[in-house]
Amino acid sequence: MAEDLRQKAMALEIYNQQLQMIQSEITSIRALKSEIMNSIKTIENIKADEETLIPVGPGVFLKAKIVDDKALIGVKSDIYVEKSFNEVIEDLKKSVEDLDKAEKEGMKKAEELAKAITALRKELQTEIQKAQQAQDKKQ
Repeated sequence: MAEDLRQKAMALEIYNQQLQMIQSEITSIRALKSEIMNSIKTIENIKADEETLIPVGPGVFLKAKIVDDKALIGVKSDIYVEKSFNEVIEDLKKSVEDLDKAEKEGMKKAEELAKAITALRKELQTEIQKAQQAQDKKQ
């Protein structure tokens, strides 16, 4: 019985760690989605032949003039492709859709794990109470 309790306690710890990892991934996904949405808004408001401020670091902006409606977008590490603003916006919206799907999958997994954790906790509490009652009867 004690071995069974140890195994369930270990399983509970593993489930809790997995849940924390999933929650961390969901937080990262949400942050990335927010960043992409900000990029979309920025690109939608930029017009060719106008001056704008380009962020280059925290609180640092360069004044620049946009010469055309094209941007470089990363397709792989260190590989960029020139696309029109509209094409970039469409690509970014697709990325948001993909992230939405990943977030929903993560939420579903987190919900399933939370249910498993709750059930396992109840099992452990019941078995601990039984063990304590058995111990009390021996005394």
